[in-house]
Amino acid sequence: MKYKTPSKRSKFFVPKEDYITAIHWCLRYPLWVAELKLLPDTNRSIAYENDRVQNSARSDITADIAIRIKELERKIELLEDTAKKIDKDLKDYIILGVTQGLTVFQLLQRGMPCNKNEYIKKRQQFYYEISKKI
Repeated sequence: MKYKTPSKRSKFFVPKEDYITAIHWCLRYPLWVAELKLLPDTNRSIAYENDRVQNSARSDITADIAIRIKELERKIELLEDTAKKIDKDLKDYIILGVTQGLTVFQLLQRGMPCNKNEYIKKRQQFYYEISKKI
């Protein structure tokens, strides 16, 4: 998968290194979803907040799992909310394209309701936004 980085004149310009980091960060999405499904539900075992989980000095497996679940949920929500912010109608197609590496033509075959140029612009905007957040 090779994407052309936006030019320096583009309002969605991202330095090449940050653009590549954003691409590879998004490709981890399916792994996060799969891992989240496999982790046991710890809601009944421990109470946790967004900022901290109290933990004893000894290893506490339940706390470690709760921390990991919260981290995965935050990453998944960040990616999905950013795609939704870019375009509510194209959200699912943006997510498919950036997380599974589908080409514009594969997305068009799946019924994407916009043309190639519009999607590429939205994808560049997505990578611009996500690179600022990660």
